[in-house]
Amino acid sequence: MVLGGNIVQMEATLEAKRQGYYVISADLHEDNPGHKVADEYCKVDIVDKEAVLREARRLNIDGIVPYSSDTLAPIAAYVAEEMGLPGNPYKAVCTLTHKDLFRKFLTDNGFSAPWSDSFTNLDEAIIYFRKKGKEGGKAIMKPVDSAGSRGVFAITSKEELKEHWEESLSYSICGRVIVEQFIEKVGHQLDGDIFLDNGKIIFAGFCDQHHVAGKSSLVPVSLSFPSELSREMKQKAVDELQKIFSLLGMKTGPCNVEFVVGKDGEIYFLDLGPRNGGCNIPYLEQAATGFNENTYTIRAAVGDKLPKRDKVLCDNAKYVMYYRPYANENGRYKELWMSEYFRNKVINITHLMNIGDEIQLTHNGNDTVAVVFAKFDNQQEMLETIDNMSAHLRVITE
Repeated sequence: MVLGGNIVQMEATLEAKRQGYYVISADLHEDNPGHKVADEYCKVDIVDKEAVLREARRLNIDGIVPYSSDTLAPIAAYVAEEMGLPGNPYKAVCTLTHKDLFRKFLTDNGFSAPWSDSFTNLDEAIIYFRKKGKEGGKAIMKPVDSAGSRGVFAITSKEELKEHWEESLSYSICGRVIVEQFIEKVGHQLDGDIFLDNGKIIFAGFCDQHHVAGKSSLVPVSLSFPSELSREMKQKAVDELQKIFSLLGMKTGPCNVEFVVGKDGEIYFLDLGPRNGGCNIPYLEQAATGFNENTYTIRAAVGDKLPKRDKVLCDNAKYVMYYRPYANENGRYKELWMSEYFRNKVINITHLMNIGDEIQLTHNGNDTVAVVFAKFDNQQEMLETIDNMSAHLRVITE
């Protein structure tokens, strides 16, 4: 069973079909494209774990995949645990998908972590921020159980906290917002997917994040592979991640990782999402390294034997990036314009909006029109293209 049938989640269904599995695509949206390529459609509220469990038992499934969704990861873990299917402990998955629980876990177990606390009340959040942030300092406010840069804001004053509180809270399913220390990083923020088999990390693909300048600087628009982070620090990140997964009892499947290296030289894990990375990160990493994460994801979900791997880190990766183009003004989506140079570098495009759709100025991860993948001859060329993307890729509105 694949939870969700949107254009990105459809990748899991397509991969399962390629491998010869019978696929049930599940959610409430009957017109989602994933349902059209599945063998069967199950209409169910996929954020209701008991409803999904009832349907999973009725259909006698052999595995369940929450592709590219932090919200759905606990649902899949719950169903797998209740039915004795391959998966990870429900409690561990809930810890990873709730930022306040994850920060507490890190602190309790001696990992580097920002100061943080979660709130349901604005006044309490303001008191905490003024105490910790020293008014004029910088903090991050975000929903404890959301992803994709939705409801995430940099806060430097109580006025900014008040201004963004309701929006941040609106993205939280459980109705909690976390206020935490802004970590001054060295280099890029890191992103990417790792993969577990029998409790051990067998693959780690780390990318550099690139962000929209200015007001929406917390929204990543691009990932580039391989990361410029040193191999020594990549290995340190793998070692720390292995400790985390071992303590939590995590056993199998993908996990999306976001972290920074602080000015103190320590690694700060910001998010560990027990699912495949969004915006088709598995495709990016396959194009760069040859590791087919989707194949491993489907096989792990049903407990089939996984292909052997010799190395966790990939030393000879190709230079591949993705870019998420945004509009610079409100209007209707008319065209995705590309320069001839960039068009010759493009290897794949995942379209997320249709021509004629209403589009808004960049605000969060919902506003992108596509995910554009491109391959380069060297890292310098790739990074220079990203830095000057406005000359090569633009969203035209009318």
